[in-house]
Amino acid sequence: MKCIVIGDTGTGDKHQYDVANGLTDIIKQEKIKFVLMAGDNFYDTGCSDHNDPQFISAFEKPYKNIPNDIKFYACLGNHCIYNESGKGHEAQFDYSRLSSDKNGKFVHPYHFYDFGKEKLFRVFVIDSNFDVLDDKFKKTQSRITCKKIRESTEPWKILMLHTPITSIGEHGNLDDISFKYVKNIIKNGIDLVVSGHDHIGMLASVPINNKKVYQIISGNGGKPYFKSNKDKHIHPENVKKHKGELLHYNTDLGYTMLNITPKNIDMTFLNKNNDKLFNHKISK
Repeated sequence: MKCIVIGDTGTGDKHQYDVANGLTDIIKQEKIKFVLMAGDNFYDTGCSDHNDPQFISAFEKPYKNIPNDIKFYACLGNHCIYNESGKGHEAQFDYSRLSSDKNGKFVHPYHFYDFGKEKLFRVFVIDSNFDVLDDKFKKTQSRITCKKIRESTEPWKILMLHTPITSIGEHGNLDDISFKYVKNIIKNGIDLVVSGHDHIGMLASVPINNKKVYQIISGNGGKPYFKSNKDKHIHPENVKKHKGELLHYNTDLGYTMLNITPKNIDMTFLNKNNDKLFNHKISK
C-alpha cells in the first residue's frame, strides 16, 4: 500500500499549489491510497473556527482534483494553534467532522488518534505542541498511545507528530524533556517517525533502546526553506547528538512516498515535479 507524507502545506499561495499539482499527478500515477499531513496545515496562525476561509484556500482548492476517497490524515503543527480565538485545534477537529459527514478528504478527529490496515501498518498520531499542553493532557496522550502501540499486531508501527525528534534544519532537535517524552512512546514499538516543521526533506536513523528507528521529515509541502544560501541552515551535527546517521536531505519543495508491504517500507523522496531525489528501503 502506498501513501504520501507531506507537511507544512497551508500557505494557500503559489508554492502550495505547485506542490499540490505534483501531488495530484503522483497520487494518480502511483495509485496512492492516503496522505499523511504532518502539521502546519494552515499558516500562519491556524483557523478561527470551522468556517474559516483557509479551509477552502489552503486545503480544498489546492487538492480539489484529488478524489475524496484519498483521505488526508492530519496532525497539529505549531502554526495550527496560535490564533486570536485560541481554538485553532478545535477548528480543525470540527472541520474534520463536517468533512466526514460530506465524505470529504480532511481527517483530523482529535489531538491524538490512530488508524491502520490490518496485517500491514498502524499510524499513531500525537500532538507535539508540548509548550502549550498541560501535564495532565500529556500524560493521557502518552498513556493511551503507548497502550495502543503495545496492543497493535500490525508489523509496521508509524508515529506522526509535527516536530521531529532530530532535524538538521534550523529548528533543530526536540529539547531534552520533549525528546524523553517522545522516546518513551517510541520505545513501545515504533519503527518509523514522520514529521514536518523544518521545510526540508530528510531521512535519518536514531538508535532508541537498541533499535534503529527512522525519522522522515517531509516539511517541504508548501513553504520554501530559506530563499538563499540554504546550506548555511543545514546542521548535520544535530543528528550526531543522538548518535544517529543522516541518510538524506534536500531543500526542494515536494513530499515523500512510502510503499508499505508486510516485510518492507520503501521510502522515495520526490520534488514537486515528481523527480526522484532519493530512495531507501527498511526491512523487518
